[in-house]
Amino acid sequence: MSALWAVALTMFLSGGAKVRAREDMWAVFTRLKVPRALAAPWLARAFPWLELLLGAALLSPFPALRLFAGAAAVALFTAFLVLVVRAKGDGISCGCFGEASAAPISRWTVVRNVVFLVLAVLALVEGIASFQTQDAVVWIPLTAFGSAAWAWGLVVALLLATASFLVGRESVPPADDARSVARSSGPTAGVDGQEGGDDPERHPFPAAVVTTGSSYRSLHDLVAEGAVVALRLSPGCGSCARVIGRLPEFVDRLGPVRARVLVPRHGTGQEHAPPRGHIPHDLVLEDPAGAAIRALGLTSYPSAVLLGTDRLTAGGPVFGADAVLDLLEEVAEIMAIEAPDVQPARPAGGGRP
Repeated sequence: MSALWAVALTMFLSGGAKVRAREDMWAVFTRLKVPRALAAPWLARAFPWLELLLGAALLSPFPALRLFAGAAAVALFTAFLVLVVRAKGDGISCGCFGEASAAPISRWTVVRNVVFLVLAVLALVEGIASFQTQDAVVWIPLTAFGSAAWAWGLVVALLLATASFLVGRESVPPADDARSVARSSGPTAGVDGQEGGDDPERHPFPAAVVTTGSSYRSLHDLVAEGAVVALRLSPGCGSCARVIGRLPEFVDRLGPVRARVLVPRHGTGQEHAPPRGHIPHDLVLEDPAGAAIRALGLTSYPSAVLLGTDRLTAGGPVFGADAVLDLLEEVAEIMAIEAPDVQPARPAGGGRP
C-alpha cells in the first residue's frame, strides 16, 4: 500500500462526504475558529473541492506534482491537528467527513488526526523519493524503495486501517437513517428512563451540534441534563403560531423536560441571524446549517421530537400543529404524575442551552 494512495483516498472520502452532505463549511470554519486570514467565505465554499483536487494531485503521474501535493497534505493535516487539539472538550464537531463526523471532538479525534498526519508525512517521503529517481510512476510508487517496499507498504496499510477504525468509531448514523424515526409518531416513552404505555418505536439520534450565543454543545450533551422536546418552528409559519403562542404555558408544565426550538443558521454575523419572532429567546438553539434538524427528521413546520436521556427518541417526530401540541400535552401529563414537584429548567438568556 502506497502512502500517496492512502492520503489520496482520505482526501476523496473527506471531500466527497462534504459535497454530498452539502454542509455549510462556513459554519464549520466558524466553530473550529479557523484563523481570520484563512477563514474567507470563498475558501470555505471551495474547501471540499480543494480536497478532491489535492487527492487527484497525489495520484498524478508527474513526480514534481506529487512532491508538491505531498507537502500540501502535510501542511493541511498539521492545520487539522492544531484545530482539533484546540477544540477538544468544547463539545463541537469537526465536520471532517461530513454528517458522519457530527460527534463532538474527543481524544480519539486527536489520535485519528495524528495518524492522518503521519500518513501525510509518509506520502511526502514517497513524493521526494519518486522525484529523485524520476522512475517511480504513480501506479507503482514504491519502486524507489527497492526490497524494503513490502515493509513500507505494510506500515502504511496498518496506519490506514487504524485511521479507518477511528473514523468509524466516531461516526454517527447518517441523516437518512435518523429520518426513519418519522415512522414512529405515537405517544411518548423513555422520558428520563420512564416507559409510556404504548411503547413507541425508539431510535438513536446523533450528537449533532447546536449553539446559543458563542456556546456549542452536542445533542448528547444536552440530554445528559434531562429529556428535551426539540421543535422546529418558524415565526412566518401560520400553523406554527398556535404552538409558539402556547410555548410559555408548556414550559411551565413540562417540569424537568425542556422545550427547545431548533432554528437553522446558514452563516455567521448579525446579518445571518435567523428570525425568531415571538419565540422566547431562552428556548432557541441555533442549528449550524440545519444539521440537527435534518438528523432528527424534522422535515416540515411545525414538527417536534422527544429526545430521551438514553440518547434514543422517546416520541415522534410528529408533524402539524395539532400533533405537536398533543405531544407537548402528553409529556406535560406524564411529568405531572412522575415529577409533580419539580420546577422546570429555564436557563437565563444567553446561558448554556
